[in-house]
Amino acid sequence: MTDVVGAEVGGDNGRVIDPRPRGTAVSGRQEYCSMRSRVQKITPEKAATLLKANTSNRPLSASLVRTFAEAMRRGDWQVTHQGIAVGADGRLVDGQHRLAAVVEAGVPVEMLVFTDVDADTFDVLDTGRRRNAADVLAIEGEKSTVQLASMVRTVWLYDNRPDGAWSGGSAAVTNHQILETLAANPGLRDAVAVGDQIAAATGMIKSAAGAASYLLGRVNKPKRLEPWFDGIIDGAGLARADPRLRFRNLMLTMARKQAGQVQRRRDTREHVALYVKAFNAWASGEPLAQLRYAPREALPPIAVAR
Repeated sequence: MTDVVGAEVGGDNGRVIDPRPRGTAVSGRQEYCSMRSRVQKITPEKAATLLKANTSNRPLSASLVRTFAEAMRRGDWQVTHQGIAVGADGRLVDGQHRLAAVVEAGVPVEMLVFTDVDADTFDVLDTGRRRNAADVLAIEGEKSTVQLASMVRTVWLYDNRPDGAWSGGSAAVTNHQILETLAANPGLRDAVAVGDQIAAATGMIKSAAGAASYLLGRVNKPKRLEPWFDGIIDGAGLARADPRLRFRNLMLTMARKQAGQVQRRRDTREHVALYVKAFNAWASGEPLAQLRYAPREALPPIAVAR
C-alpha cells in the first residue's frame, strides 16, 4: 500500500506540505509525485505577476471575481483546500479568479499554493471528475449550455475535420478548444434559437441545425439567408425540385423513420452535410433532383448566395 507523507518543510512564506507518496511501484520502479503545496500570503502585486503566466485558463467570470474580491475586502476570505496551482513550467494552471480578485480587492490574502502541477489536471480541478464542455460553459455563465456546447463542437469539427469522422476518440474536442472556438465565434449564442426553430419544423438535430445555420452566416449576409430559412421552416409554395423543399421533406422523413427505430443514433455530421448540400444548391439557383449523404464523403465548403 502507498503510505502518504505530510511532512512539513521550512519555507520563507509559510508552511510547506510535501504530499508525495513514499513510494508507488510502477513497472518495477518507484514513482514520486513532484507536486508541492504551501500556504502563502498573496499580495496584489504577486497576484498580478502570477496572472501574467495565465496562458491556458478559461475566460474570466467578472461576477465570480467580484464575489471573491468583496469577501476579501470584508476580511471573510479563508484558507481552504482550493487555492492556486502553478505548473512546472511556471504557467498558471488554476486559480485565476482568486488572483484576479486579490488584484481587484487591493488587499493581501493567504492561499494554498500548489507548484509543479501537471497541466493535464486542470479539467478535474475543483470537481473530482472531468468537466464536460457544458459544465465549463455553465461556469462561464452561458445559457442553453448543453446545446451550445454541441454547436461549438460541431463548428470546430467542421473547420478542423471536414474529411474525417465526428465520433470516436480521434474526434474529441477539448474544453479549451470549446472555449477558444466560442470566443472566436460569438454569434453561435444567437444561433441557438435558430436551431430550435429549424429542429421543431423539420426534425433536424437541434445542435446540427444551429451550428449549420451559423456556418451559413459566416459567409453570407443575413438578408440573403432570410428566404432560405423561411423556405425550410415553412415549406409553403415551393416547387418540387426546390432544394429547400427537398431538404425539409428528407429531414421529416428521416425523423419519422428514426422515431420508429429507437436504436438508430442520429448523426450530426449527416445532418450538417445534407443541410450544406441543400443550401449550396439553393444558393447557386439550381434545382435539386436528389439529396443524399455518404458517410465517408468530405463536407463541402459553404457557397455564397446570389
